[in-house]
Amino acid sequence: MYKSKNRVDKKVRYGKIKIYFLIFFLLSTIIFIILFKTNFFEINGIFVNSNTVVSDDEIVSYSGIKTGDNIFKIKLSEAREKLIKNPLIKDVTIKRKLPNKLIINVIERKKLAAVSYMGIYFVIDEEGVILYTAQAVEDMYVIEGFEFESFLKGEKIKVKNEEDLRKIIELCSLLENSDLAIIPKISYENENIILYIDEDFKIKFGRGENLSKRFVIFKAIYYDLISKNIDSGSVDISHDGYPTYSPFGE
Repeated sequence: MYKSKNRVDKKVRYGKIKIYFLIFFLLSTIIFIILFKTNFFEINGIFVNSNTVVSDDEIVSYSGIKTGDNIFKIKLSEAREKLIKNPLIKDVTIKRKLPNKLIINVIERKKLAAVSYMGIYFVIDEEGVILYTAQAVEDMYVIEGFEFESFLKGEKIKVKNEEDLRKIIELCSLLENSDLAIIPKISYENENIILYIDEDFKIKFGRGENLSKRFVIFKAIYYDLISKNIDSGSVDISHDGYPTYSPFGE
C-alpha cells in the first residue's frame, strides 16, 4: 500500500515538472521572439551628448553601432573601446534606453598647447596626449626646445626631460585658467623654462620648481608693469630671492 502511494506521488511530481518545463519553454520562446525576432527592440535613435569637437555622425560611425541593430545584440564595451581609440575622445559611457534608444555620453580631450618639432606642431591636452598634428597653429600656447623620442596620436608625447615638459604643461594650464589675456610662447632652453610674450617680454621661470607660487609672482609683476605702460623687458623669477626686472638692452 505504501509503495503504491509513493509511485503515485512521483508521477504527480513528474507531471508537474513537465508542465513547469513546458511553461518555461513557452515563455522563453516568446521572450526570445520578442527580443530578437521582432523590430520592437531595433535601434531607431542614437543620441550623443557633451561633444563639441567630434561630430555626432563621427561618434556614431566610430562606435560601429547602426540604427536597425537589435539593442540587446550590440556589445556596449566593444563600442566604447572603438570610441576611445579616437585621440580626441577621453572617455565614453553608453546606455540603453529601452526599448530602442541609445545614449552616448562623451568626454572629449581639450587641446591645451602645441609642441613644435621640425616645422610640425603636435597638439596636446593637459595630460600630454597627442590629439593631432598641424603645419601651423593659432591662439595656442606653443612649446619649443624639446628633443623627441617618439610620437603617436592618441598617446602621451615622448621627449627627453619628460618631467620638465610636465612642468611646462602645468604652466600652460595655469595660463589657461587665469585671467591673463595673453597667449605666450614657452621655450625650453638649457633645462630652463622661459616664457615669451610677443618676443618683447621675457619671463624666466628657471627649472620650474614651486611653479604655482612663481606664477602668482609673475602675474603680480606683469600687471604692475602693464599698468605703467611697460610692455617689454626681462623678468627673472627663476630663483627664490627677489624677482628682478631689466629693460632690454641693459
